[in-house]
Amino acid sequence: MTDLATDSVKIYFAHGNEIVRPIIEQMLLALSHRVPVVTDKGRELIDSVKRKPPELLIASTHLSDMDGIEALIECGRKQPIPSIIISPSAELEKVEHALQDHVMAYLTEPVELNDLRPSIYLVLRRFREFEELMKENRELKAALDARKWIERAKGQLMKQRSIDEETAYRTLQKMASDSRKKLVEVARIIVEAETLLKVDGASKSRK
Repeated sequence: MTDLATDSVKIYFAHGNEIVRPIIEQMLLALSHRVPVVTDKGRELIDSVKRKPPELLIASTHLSDMDGIEALIECGRKQPIPSIIISPSAELEKVEHALQDHVMAYLTEPVELNDLRPSIYLVLRRFREFEELMKENRELKAALDARKWIERAKGQLMKQRSIDEETAYRTLQKMASDSRKKLVEVARIIVEAETLLKVDGASKSRK
Protein backbone atom coordinates (compact mmCIF):
# COMPACT_ATOMS: atom_id res chain seq x y z
CA MET A 1 0.00 0.00 0.00
CA THR A 2 1.32 3.44 -0.91
CA ASP A 3 2.19 6.03 1.73
CA LEU A 4 -0.14 8.96 1.04
CA ALA A 5 1.96 11.28 3.19
CA THR A 6 5.19 10.88 1.23
CA ASP A 7 4.47 9.49 -2.25
CA SER A 8 4.81 11.60 -5.37
CA VAL A 9 1.41 12.08 -7.00
CA LYS A 10 0.61 12.79 -10.67
CA ILE A 11 -1.46 15.98 -10.65
CA TYR A 12 -3.27 17.86 -13.42
CA PHE A 13 -3.52 21.54 -12.47
CA ALA A 14 -5.65 24.33 -13.92
CA HIS A 15 -5.80 27.94 -12.76
CA GLY A 16 -7.17 30.95 -14.59
CA ASN A 17 -4.80 33.50 -13.07
CA GLU A 18 -1.52 33.71 -14.99
CA ILE A 19 0.32 35.12 -11.98
CA VAL A 20 -0.94 32.63 -9.38
CA ARG A 21 -0.74 29.56 -11.66
CA PRO A 22 3.08 29.24 -11.80
CA ILE A 23 3.38 29.95 -8.06
CA ILE A 24 1.13 27.03 -7.13
CA GLU A 25 2.80 24.84 -9.76
CA GLN A 26 6.15 25.48 -8.07
CA MET A 27 4.62 24.62 -4.69
CA LEU A 28 3.43 21.27 -6.07
CA LEU A 29 6.87 20.56 -7.52
CA ALA A 30 8.49 21.56 -4.23
CA LEU A 31 6.34 18.88 -2.56
CA SER A 32 7.86 16.37 -5.04
CA HIS A 33 4.64 15.87 -7.00
CA ARG A 34 4.53 15.43 -10.78
CA VAL A 35 2.55 18.06 -12.69
CA PRO A 36 2.53 17.07 -16.38
CA VAL A 37 -0.54 19.19 -17.18
CA VAL A 38 -0.67 22.87 -16.23
CA THR A 39 -3.28 25.00 -17.96
CA ASP A 40 -5.67 27.91 -17.64
CA LYS A 41 -8.39 26.11 -19.62
CA GLY A 42 -11.05 23.72 -18.36
CA ARG A 43 -11.43 22.08 -21.75
CA GLU A 44 -7.71 21.24 -21.89
CA LEU A 45 -8.00 19.73 -18.40
CA ILE A 46 -10.98 17.62 -19.47
CA ASP A 47 -9.28 16.44 -22.66
CA SER A 48 -6.11 15.52 -20.75
CA VAL A 49 -8.14 13.42 -18.30
CA LYS A 50 -9.87 11.63 -21.19
CA ARG A 51 -6.50 10.71 -22.68
CA LYS A 52 -4.96 9.53 -19.41
CA PRO A 53 -6.47 10.15 -15.94
CA PRO A 54 -4.20 11.56 -13.21
CA GLU A 55 -4.13 10.63 -9.55
CA LEU A 56 -5.35 14.08 -8.48
CA LEU A 57 -7.00 17.15 -10.04
CA ILE A 58 -6.58 20.71 -8.79
CA ALA A 59 -8.45 23.63 -10.36
CA SER A 60 -9.45 27.18 -9.53
CA THR A 61 -13.09 28.22 -9.68
CA HIS A 62 -12.35 30.65 -12.52
CA LEU A 63 -10.68 29.28 -15.65
CA SER A 64 -10.20 31.15 -18.90
CA ASP A 65 -12.92 29.23 -20.78
CA MET A 66 -15.30 27.81 -18.16
CA ASP A 67 -16.19 27.38 -14.49
CA GLY A 68 -13.58 25.30 -12.66
CA ILE A 69 -16.13 23.32 -10.65
CA GLU A 70 -17.94 22.35 -13.85
CA ALA A 71 -14.61 21.27 -15.36
CA LEU A 72 -13.85 19.01 -12.37
CA ILE A 73 -17.35 17.52 -12.47
CA GLU A 74 -16.93 16.74 -16.17
CA CYS A 75 -13.47 15.23 -15.54
CA GLY A 76 -14.93 12.80 -13.00
CA ARG A 77 -18.09 11.94 -14.91
CA LYS A 78 -16.80 8.66 -16.35
CA GLN A 79 -14.49 7.71 -13.50
CA PRO A 80 -14.28 9.48 -10.10
CA ILE A 81 -10.99 11.32 -9.54
CA PRO A 82 -9.92 12.95 -6.25
CA SER A 83 -10.11 16.71 -6.72
CA ILE A 84 -9.31 19.99 -4.99
CA ILE A 85 -10.95 23.28 -5.92
CA ILE A 86 -9.18 26.58 -5.20
CA SER A 87 -11.62 29.36 -4.44
CA PRO A 88 -11.83 32.96 -3.24
CA SER A 89 -13.37 33.16 0.22
CA ALA A 90 -16.39 35.00 -1.23
CA GLU A 91 -17.39 31.88 -3.22
CA LEU A 92 -17.19 29.31 -0.43
CA GLU A 93 -20.97 28.73 -0.35
CA LYS A 94 -20.90 27.72 -4.01
CA VAL A 95 -17.88 25.46 -3.45
CA GLU A 96 -19.37 23.81 -0.36
CA HIS A 97 -22.51 23.00 -2.34
CA ALA A 98 -20.39 21.29 -5.02
CA LEU A 99 -18.45 19.49 -2.30
CA GLN A 100 -21.56 17.51 -1.35
CA ASP A 101 -21.59 15.59 -4.64
CA HIS A 102 -18.40 16.08 -6.61
CA VAL A 103 -15.38 18.10 -5.44
CA MET A 104 -13.80 16.36 -2.47
CA ALA A 105 -11.78 19.22 -0.92
CA TYR A 106 -11.15 22.93 -1.32
CA LEU A 107 -8.57 25.57 -0.54
CA THR A 108 -9.15 29.30 -0.17
CA GLU A 109 -6.88 31.81 -1.82
CA PRO A 110 -4.15 32.79 -1.30
CA VAL A 111 -2.87 29.22 -1.19
CA GLU A 112 0.05 28.53 1.14
CA LEU A 113 2.48 25.63 0.92
CA ASN A 114 1.60 24.58 4.47
CA ASP A 115 -2.08 24.32 3.45
CA LEU A 116 -1.44 22.50 0.20
CA ARG A 117 0.42 19.52 1.66
CA PRO A 118 -2.27 18.40 4.18
CA SER A 119 -5.06 19.08 1.68
CA ILE A 120 -3.53 16.72 -0.84
CA TYR A 121 -3.02 14.07 1.83
CA LEU A 122 -6.59 14.38 3.12
CA VAL A 123 -8.29 14.29 -0.26
CA LEU A 124 -6.33 11.20 -1.31
CA ARG A 125 -7.12 9.48 1.99
CA ARG A 126 -10.83 10.29 1.65
CA PHE A 127 -10.82 9.05 -1.90
CA ARG A 128 -9.18 5.77 -0.87
CA GLU A 129 -11.89 5.34 1.78
CA PHE A 130 -14.53 6.10 -0.88
CA GLU A 131 -13.07 3.46 -3.21
CA GLU A 132 -13.01 0.87 -0.42
CA LEU A 133 -16.65 1.61 0.40
CA MET A 134 -17.65 1.30 -3.25
CA LYS A 135 -15.83 -2.04 -3.46
CA GLU A 136 -17.64 -3.29 -0.36
CA ASN A 137 -20.97 -2.22 -1.86
CA ARG A 138 -20.22 -4.03 -5.13
CA GLU A 139 -19.19 -7.17 -3.25
CA LEU A 140 -22.33 -7.02 -1.09
CA LYS A 141 -24.54 -6.60 -4.16
CA ALA A 142 -22.81 -9.52 -5.88
CA ALA A 143 -23.24 -11.68 -2.76
CA LEU A 144 -26.96 -10.86 -2.51
CA ASP A 145 -27.43 -11.55 -6.21
CA ALA A 146 -25.60 -14.89 -5.90
CA ARG A 147 -27.74 -15.88 -2.92
CA LYS A 148 -30.94 -15.27 -4.93
CA TRP A 149 -29.77 -17.57 -7.76
CA ILE A 150 -28.65 -20.27 -5.32
CA GLU A 151 -31.93 -20.17 -3.36
CA ARG A 152 -33.95 -20.46 -6.57
CA ALA A 153 -31.79 -23.34 -7.83
CA LYS A 154 -32.11 -25.16 -4.51
CA GLY A 155 -35.86 -24.78 -4.67
CA GLN A 156 -36.00 -26.26 -8.15
CA LEU A 157 -33.80 -29.22 -7.19
CA MET A 158 -35.90 -29.88 -4.10
CA LYS A 159 -39.04 -29.91 -6.20
CA GLN A 160 -37.60 -31.95 -9.09
CA ARG A 161 -35.84 -34.58 -6.95
CA SER A 162 -38.00 -34.55 -3.81
CA ILE A 163 -35.00 -33.79 -1.61
CA ASP A 164 -34.54 -31.52 1.41
CA GLU A 165 -32.78 -28.16 1.36
CA GLU A 166 -29.44 -29.41 2.72
CA THR A 167 -29.27 -32.21 0.13
CA ALA A 168 -30.15 -29.74 -2.62
CA TYR A 169 -27.31 -27.47 -1.54
CA ARG A 170 -24.80 -30.35 -1.43
CA THR A 171 -26.01 -31.37 -4.89
CA LEU A 172 -25.31 -27.86 -6.17
CA GLN A 173 -21.84 -27.95 -4.60
CA LYS A 174 -21.04 -31.27 -6.26
CA MET A 175 -22.29 -30.05 -9.63
CA ALA A 176 -20.12 -26.94 -9.30
CA SER A 177 -17.09 -29.03 -8.32
CA ASP A 178 -17.59 -31.55 -11.13
CA SER A 179 -18.00 -28.81 -13.76
CA ARG A 180 -15.28 -26.59 -12.24
CA LYS A 181 -17.66 -23.68 -12.10
CA LYS A 182 -18.65 -21.31 -9.32
CA LEU A 183 -21.68 -22.27 -7.27
CA VAL A 184 -23.62 -19.22 -8.48
CA GLU A 185 -22.84 -20.06 -12.13
CA VAL A 186 -24.29 -23.56 -11.76
CA ALA A 187 -27.32 -22.19 -9.90
CA ARG A 188 -27.96 -19.68 -12.67
CA ILE A 189 -27.71 -22.38 -15.36
CA ILE A 190 -30.26 -24.52 -13.50
CA VAL A 191 -32.70 -21.63 -13.05
CA GLU A 192 -32.39 -20.38 -16.61
CA ALA A 193 -32.72 -23.91 -18.03
CA GLU A 194 -35.94 -24.41 -16.08
CA THR A 195 -37.26 -21.09 -17.35
CA LEU A 196 -36.49 -22.05 -20.95
CA LEU A 197 -38.22 -25.41 -20.51
CA LYS A 198 -41.33 -23.66 -19.18
CA VAL A 199 -41.35 -21.24 -22.11
CA ASP A 200 -40.88 -24.09 -24.58
CA GLY A 201 -43.62 -26.14 -22.91
CA ALA A 202 -46.04 -23.23 -22.96
CA SER A 203 -45.28 -22.61 -26.63
CA LYS A 204 -45.98 -26.25 -27.55
CA SER A 205 -49.22 -26.32 -25.58
CA ARG A 206 -50.60 -23.41 -27.64
CA LYS A 207 -50.02 -25.23 -30.94
